[in-house]
Amino acid sequence: MMSHLLNAETHFAFGENWQSFVKLIDDQRIAAAETDLLRLLGRGDLANKSFLDIGSGSGLSSLAAARLGVASIMATDIDENSTAATRSLLQARLLDSNVDWTARVVSVFDLPQNQYDVVYSWGVLHHTGDMWRAIREAAMRVKPGGLFAIAIYAKTSLCGFWRAEKAFYAHAPGFVQACIRAIYSVWHFTITALATRRNPFTLAKQYNARGMDKGHDVHDWLGGYPYESATPEEIRSFVSDLGFELVRQNLAPGKRHGLLASGCDEYLFRRT
Repeated sequence: MMSHLLNAETHFAFGENWQSFVKLIDDQRIAAAETDLLRLLGRGDLANKSFLDIGSGSGLSSLAAARLGVASIMATDIDENSTAATRSLLQARLLDSNVDWTARVVSVFDLPQNQYDVVYSWGVLHHTGDMWRAIREAAMRVKPGGLFAIAIYAKTSLCGFWRAEKAFYAHAPGFVQACIRAIYSVWHFTITALATRRNPFTLAKQYNARGMDKGHDVHDWLGGYPYESATPEEIRSFVSDLGFELVRQNLAPGKRHGLLASGCDEYLFRRT
């Protein structure tokens, strides 16, 4: 991977998107985030644990972890706006909480050597500019016996196209981005509606009901650069060689053509 992609200045401005999204976070979205976290990690593996959130974004996952019983949280992000969004959310929602939390601007490549019971990085490490090194650095922050939870873009036949699209979109003027979002949104919902034979407006309502926001997610997907992906076999082999065993995986559904997006494969490992 080219070294210049490690610099934050070359990355898509995720933080601006997260600062906009954080204003939409309500009890429904928080409940959905808790459900997603439990589905991947399990309730018994969170209580009274230390939690490292790499690429905290809006801070929603950190907030969900706090509400599910972790004792301490280190929320990190390379983007100052993301860290500001995380800090504002946790300050507003954890006023009466005993959770010890910190939000810091720091790259995965510059993390302190501290180790944690749970290291969590959902949909982040493939945007660092050096995914495999990022996975290794994150994994080394897991305590022996601790959990390592990551979500990585699934490798598809159209990854080359999406990499080029994202490189263009990430640095395009705002009005160009808006045009691309509009075209993609219509295309996405039309194909999805035809494939499922369902009303696209109903699909949009159900999407938002799951705690997500289509507008922010589309912007995030189209602009997410740098971009890398991997097969489940590659991830399992690489992380296993670092001294971990697979606990569970949740693979993105559907064929791996990448026509609409790559989708993220989720993995939970335990350090042996």
